[in-house]
Amino acid sequence: MNLTLMYATTFIIQFIIAMEMNFIGPLAPYLSEYFGIRDSQVILFNLGYSAVGILVPLFGVWADRYGNKRLISYSLLLFFAGSIVSGFAPSALVFALGRILIGLGYFSLSGSLMSYVSEFIDYRNRGKASGILRTAFGIALLGSPLYTAFMTNQFGNLISIYLPISSLAAIAFIMLLRLPETEIMEESQLNLKEFIALLRHPRTVKVLVSLFLVITAPVNMFNFLGIYLSSEFSLTQGQIGLSYSLIAAGTVLGILAATLFSDKVGKLTFSRIAFTIMIFGLLPLPYVKSVLLIVILAFAFAFGLDGGWTSYQAFSSEIQPGKRGTFLSLFYTINAAAVTIFSLIGPVLYDLGGLKLTTGVGVGSSLIALVILFRLSRIPA
Repeated sequence: MNLTLMYATTFIIQFIIAMEMNFIGPLAPYLSEYFGIRDSQVILFNLGYSAVGILVPLFGVWADRYGNKRLISYSLLLFFAGSIVSGFAPSALVFALGRILIGLGYFSLSGSLMSYVSEFIDYRNRGKASGILRTAFGIALLGSPLYTAFMTNQFGNLISIYLPISSLAAIAFIMLLRLPETEIMEESQLNLKEFIALLRHPRTVKVLVSLFLVITAPVNMFNFLGIYLSSEFSLTQGQIGLSYSLIAAGTVLGILAATLFSDKVGKLTFSRIAFTIMIFGLLPLPYVKSVLLIVILAFAFAFGLDGGWTSYQAFSSEIQPGKRGTFLSLFYTINAAAVTIFSLIGPVLYDLGGLKLTTGVGVGSSLIALVILFRLSRIPA
């Protein structure tokens, strides 16, 4: 097994799907003007993208039954096709359809990548493995806002944004062909009894509920922060991109901290500490009147969020080791459900109470999630 090739391939895949995922928030003012829609409605581009993620348990079963490598290959092709459609989209509807294809690829890849890596890395070192994937995620978040700002200012179209990531998807697909397949479990199948059995495990329920609650905060903050900075502080697209990139530096540091320390202090303990930092960063954010302070608080929020997520994902990978692919796909289905729900009600919340209301919902849900985390038991190494 060529671990270097495996890490390089999964790194590239994680990088491009994270890049695209982070396009909408910073690009919200630009997309509003590009397609002639209201600012608060831009988040609706996440609706179809995230709604298809609810189907991910089906992909998880396929990963267990037919192999993770095969699933990753098909998902990459969907991501590639969606990127082409979105880049050449002549209207908001076609762009939304392209993002549905991207969403099918994203949510399937998000679950299957960690599941694939976990088949070759033991649990004691899985925090480092998760950290490598989350590093790709963090770099993507750091570079994506600057990348989109540069491309829109330089070329003024979506083709220039989507063509490079579709090219990287093609390269990753070729690299993937040289990697081995995971163990195939032919008895794995999608049935109600299997999911009921998973949900009967107390820790499984706690992990999934806490996941939904944690995701509520970034969805309700990041999707509207660009609009808020544009409307309240009159920031340009380039300035918004720079702000998001500075905030994403918190993501990179959080992931690095999780990679270095989560295996040493305990994945669950690290997650608790990190999510506490996240809450303290989010709480005062909509009440400060300085862009600099907003960026600093959002930096702390991103540090806690992604540091905690990195460690929590590694912790959760051993909740159901016999059905790891199925469970991790369910893990990301909850992610998709949260994004879908708040893509629907988020514009209403923002129109009613602005960033104060959307972040207030995020703080409340995160506090409940933290209580659940403190009631979770550890998984032996």
